[in-house]
Amino acid sequence: MIEFSVILYSLPKHPPPLLISMRIGIKALTVLVKARRDEAGAIMYDLHSSSDGMFVITEKWASQNALDAHEATTHFVDFQEKAGSLVEKVLRLPLVSV
Repeated sequence: MIEFSVILYSLPKHPPPLLISMRIGIKALTVLVKARRDEAGAIMYDLHSSSDGMFVITEKWASQNALDAHEATTHFVDFQEKAGSLVEKVLRLPLVSV
């Protein structure tokens, strides 16, 4: 099983700042999250957001093959293209086993 979180930091915007950035970011991410529900091997794919433009996606996949297939889908590739104009930084945090 593959489990990790992705943290996306929105680009700082000039007025009208955050609200527009948040709406665009949430819309793009919502499409990605809803499409994921139909993918084989997707166990969990949750979206969290903060009022300061930070988004967290928590993902759990049955296998590396399922994750690779997800990252090759049209909705994932489309999001990656849109993210360039919306995202300042992306961090991928693997689950730490304790």
